[in-house]
Order: sequence, then C-alpha cells, then structure tokens
Amino acid sequence: MSDAAATTSTLATPTARSFTANRLFPMLRAGLRTAETFSPTSAAARVAARVFCTPVPTKLATRHFRPPTGVRVESMPFENASLTLYRWPAPADAPMVLLTHGWGGWGLQMAPLAEALAERGLAAVTVDQPGHGRSGAWHSTLAQFARALGYLGDRLGPLRGVVGHSMGGSSAAVALSRGLAAERLVTIASPTDLVQVTRDYANAFGLRETTRQAMVRYLEAREAVVFEQMSAHRTAPRLAQPTLVVHDRADTAVPLVEGLKLQALLPQAELMLTDGLGHRRLLKEPAVTQRVAAFLA
Repeated sequence: MSDAAATTSTLATPTARSFTANRLFPMLRAGLRTAETFSPTSAAARVAARVFCTPVPTKLATRHFRPPTGVRVESMPFENASLTLYRWPAPADAPMVLLTHGWGGWGLQMAPLAEALAERGLAAVTVDQPGHGRSGAWHSTLAQFARALGYLGDRLGPLRGVVGHSMGGSSAAVALSRGLAAERLVTIASPTDLVQVTRDYANAFGLRETTRQAMVRYLEAREAVVFEQMSAHRTAPRLAQPTLVVHDRADTAVPLVEGLKLQALLPQAELMLTDGLGHRRLLKEPAVTQRVAAFLA
C-alpha cells in the first residue's frame, strides 16, 4: 500500500492519532458515493480529487510542534501556497542535505535524522511541504511535492543529498529524475507506483473504476504530468546517484515489497532493512539515523 493509501488505511483503522480522521471516514465515503450516484462522472471525479489531495490528519494536528533550540525557521512563497524550512546550525561551507516528510507528515518529524546529519558536519534543512505543517494551503499532490524539491534545490544550491520519507521519497526520485542537483538519495518506506495509489484510494472509498480514471485524467491535466511517469519504473532509469533504500519488514502502510522493488530498479542502491519499527518509528531509530548520516557524510 502506498502513502496515500496509508492515509485511507489510517482513516479506517482506529488509532489514538487518527481518532478524528477515523470518524470522518464514513462521512467522506458516503459523500463520494453520493457524488457518484447523483452527479456526472466529471463532477464526481473532481470531488474525489479534492479528497485525494487533502492530507489527513490536517496540518492543524502538527503545526504546533516547536523546533529544537537553535533551529532557524524560514518561510517562502511557492505556487498557491508557501514552504516552511527548518535549518539546523551548521558551518557556512557545510554540505547541505534536504529532508522531506511524506503525505500527512511534517518537517519536524525528520528532526532525529537532521540532528544525526548535523553531528556529522552536514547542513540539514527540513521542509513542511504545501498543505502540511506551517506551510500554506490545505491541499497538495506528489507532483507539487516534487516541484517544491526542485525549487528548493535551485534556491539552496548544490545538495549533498535528499532524504525522503514515504511519499517524500517518491517525490525526491521524481525531482531528481527531472534535474534536481543532488549527489545522493535516501528513500525511507517509500511507495513505487502512483497509479496503484489511486487504485488503493478508490478501493478504500468504494469508487467506481470510471470515477477513478476520470479523477486521474483531471489531476493529470491540472498538474501537467502523467501519473505513470512519476512511478519508480519510469524515474529509476534516470537516477545515477548512489542511493540508500530503508524499509521495515513490519511496515503495514507501505509494505516491504515496495522497498524491494525500488532496490531492484536501482542496481546501485544499498538496502537497509529493519524489524518491528513500522512506517514511522524508523525515522527516530538510532540505527537508521546513524546509517543515513554515514551514507550521506
């Protein structure tokens, strides 16, 4: 299951973090089914796209987290939103690493990794993607994630590496395949197929295949990108950077098979497997943060 599918899975699975989202799921499902029943396919597709592009839980659940002491917070306009950056202290000439969260995540979620990088003398910068954390807007897409990384790469200068969790890793691969300048790539628990994301979403909400296809066509036209072109089997041949693929065997949001597929598509990639950490806890696991820092340093 992909990260967007993980969102619907979170909606359907009661957890402390997703209690509000869990209560919303039946309402959203009922609303989408009603749109399918009483609206033209094109209108139902737009409603489905709106829900598909809305992070759950919303940024209100995470934007109150305070950065560690000494971390500088910056904001810059970007498209119809904004980007919030968190810069860890580093020497002026330190090689820079850009870290991005996944769908429904937030920049400070990457703090343990950023701190490990800072200890190695690297300049760590994490970002709240559009619609997440302290950044503007309430909606986003994988394509916009990738455009944001490309924009930040141009703004920040040459990057030692890019680190992405879940959909953040997928968007990093897309950005690198389109010219983002970075020496190395780290993906953590990342999905490989955006088209499958839409299938998982449609299955979770009980949408008809015609609605799913119309939603994809609507979003492709709006974002000026074909979803198939953002999948790993399309981006991987254009990636020459040394890559570290991190995945947990017990990840139920993005199953291990996704990490194995990515590693197989990237012959130059190293594979790090963990046990019992799931989809998010590996972000603060010392063995993971130290391996990532060593790989980038």
